[in-house]
Amino acid sequence: MSELSTKADQLKRQADLLGLTREAVFTDEQAKEVLQGKITDGYLVKVKIDLDSLNGMVLILVSSIRKHIMELYAVVGTSPTFRRIRTFADHVQISTDLGDIGKTGGYDPAISENIGRAVHRAFTKEKLEELLPLWQKKDPSHITELLENPILMATKGRNIKLQAEVDKISTAKFRYENPMKGVILPIPKPEDEAPAAQDASVPSVSTELPKGEGSALDRQIAQFRTGFPKELNMKTVISPINGIEFDNLMEGMEILFRVPTETPEGLTNAQILGLIDEEGKIKKEPVVGKFLGIASNKTEYHIFAEGPNQYLFHSIEEHPVKVAIPKPTSIAGTGNKTGAGQTQKKKVGNAPQQESKSSGANLFMLMGAFITIVLIGVLIFVMVIL
Repeated sequence: MSELSTKADQLKRQADLLGLTREAVFTDEQAKEVLQGKITDGYLVKVKIDLDSLNGMVLILVSSIRKHIMELYAVVGTSPTFRRIRTFADHVQISTDLGDIGKTGGYDPAISENIGRAVHRAFTKEKLEELLPLWQKKDPSHITELLENPILMATKGRNIKLQAEVDKISTAKFRYENPMKGVILPIPKPEDEAPAAQDASVPSVSTELPKGEGSALDRQIAQFRTGFPKELNMKTVISPINGIEFDNLMEGMEILFRVPTETPEGLTNAQILGLIDEEGKIKKEPVVGKFLGIASNKTEYHIFAEGPNQYLFHSIEEHPVKVAIPKPTSIAGTGNKTGAGQTQKKKVGNAPQQESKSSGANLFMLMGAFITIVLIGVLIFVMVIL
């Protein structure tokens, strides 16, 4: 009976984790990869606050894929426990300490909520898009600059000192195993920010057209976007010699793209596609997408392809180009080597013939020289007799 109970508990835990993970990603495939440990779907921002005579901590759980705050905890007060908490400590230990503070009543709920609301407003989606590439490089330096003034204004404080750290984390495991659960509630997003939160939680690819019918190009683009949870702006890899012309592209054909990493959005997309390693280096290899089609109005050409995890790749060209495709398995190289060997064999086989021809030519030359000498001798002999 105990074994059945244990298996039931494990299945329930897996189901709960899967449900929580789906809230941080766009597709079931991404959720499975998160649970398998292949990708990480979030960051935990840990901020220690020293504000006048108060101390506290703010924990911000951010979805790195959906790019929005999932949960935010602000716990600020006079408890001496705050002083021993360090930002570099394990998040489970920090959450346990904050839960203990909540049980003893050593924090101020009103001030904590004001700070939490101020932090919510500071971390807009646009700001997160700028910070996520930095957090990928484990750089939390901009967090304190961002939060100092909002927290001072929200609390009417005078002196503030902030320390921040960022941990890469599974959002589902943090929420499922959170020691603060039932003791300290997360600070909700302010009502004036609610629409933004709703926008951030829905798929970012819009298939709605502007009011009215929209242009023919808009209608074409909307058709390609249907059914895709996320659109990534990409650059087409062009191959003028070996590439495939627009007219010869077929649906499902694999073509190559690159992520434009010159912008914060591009760096975020590179992270989503797993092109940034632990050291923050960006992989140079192109990304393969399955060609879907082209929307055009003769002045611009929108190329659409299906990328990994059902991402929609979208690149724009000003005129028809030859698109690069993945290189086939190199069989031709082996054939070339074989051909070269055969050529060498032919050359080796011809060598005796060339040598015999050379020997024959030398023999004829010797005979000619001998005959010439004999004739000259005969001539001299005749002249002497006469």
